[in-house]
Amino acid sequence: MAHSNSSLNCFTSCMKKYELSYINHIPPDKTSPHLVFGAMAHEVLEKAGRLRDEINDGVVDREAYYPVIPSEVLYPELKEYFGINNWQGYFIPVIQEVAEHEEFWRKGIAKPIVEREVKLQISPEVALNRYGWKGVTQPMVGVIDLLIYNQERTIACILDYKFSTKRKTQDNFDHDSQLYLYALLVHTNYGIPYNNIHIGYIDIPKMSFDRPILLKNGTLSRSKSQNVSGELYKKSVIAVHGNDPYYNCDPGGYYEDVYNELLNNQAAYMNTRYLDTEVMRYTCDDLFTTARMIDTMTREGLPFCRRYDAYSCAGCDYLSHCKPWLSVHGED
Repeated sequence: MAHSNSSLNCFTSCMKKYELSYINHIPPDKTSPHLVFGAMAHEVLEKAGRLRDEINDGVVDREAYYPVIPSEVLYPELKEYFGINNWQGYFIPVIQEVAEHEEFWRKGIAKPIVEREVKLQISPEVALNRYGWKGVTQPMVGVIDLLIYNQERTIACILDYKFSTKRKTQDNFDHDSQLYLYALLVHTNYGIPYNNIHIGYIDIPKMSFDRPILLKNGTLSRSKSQNVSGELYKKSVIAVHGNDPYYNCDPGGYYEDVYNELLNNQAAYMNTRYLDTEVMRYTCDDLFTTARMIDTMTREGLPFCRRYDAYSCAGCDYLSHCKPWLSVHGED
């Protein structure tokens, strides 16, 4: 058994859920569609990235990506759940946008080395002898989606793919622990200085770009919350109004402000920061304290307590195993 960011945060959220999932390896009552989507989509981006790695200039024809995209007959329940019409229409813009973000860091780092799905760990011996973290008996592990660094190992960028409807903000950099653990793993295994490590997210909405809404009066919706690309919106305006001098996206035109707002819509968004070493120090101290507590409880055979909170427990995927005395399946 090893410690990961996910397992440690699971423990701090609910000890019993941690025991059921990570020690007893009991499958959940149901699998979240978000987890299924994330696993499938991560695999698609990894394979697409490796296609680019095999080509000197990293430029891959659109058609070459088709084999790494799921067949349209697969995951029909995910299509319905997330409102996606077809996988090619969803993934092609995502892959291309991710490639542009990746290229930004390729150009920003001299003689870049790109690694994907990088599996790293810190052994208990290293945790003790190098960092002074006592009482941890299992390794700390992590899998980094995308790591880009130079040959001299003096600078690096750590990027994590997040398939979510919400974009990451400064709060995520302040409070989430995943990227700080990854930075520690990279520093430990590659020797890259903390001050030269960038961390960041590539946020990918789990929804396809839609077509603009056509209103009953013959105009297009001016809602700025539409998940429409600026390019498609402008094409739609021209298709509906032709070369109308008023109903256009040009400066002063009826659709100008909406068009300018929709230009910000992307299939994937990148958000990076320099590593905040102070935040990292406190965060990683807490992670290793949590790991030590787990290892101590496991070694001493101490009980993993249940949580009693209606908001968290009612929707928990382990409720039937954690509290079997409840009629969680509608049984009397």
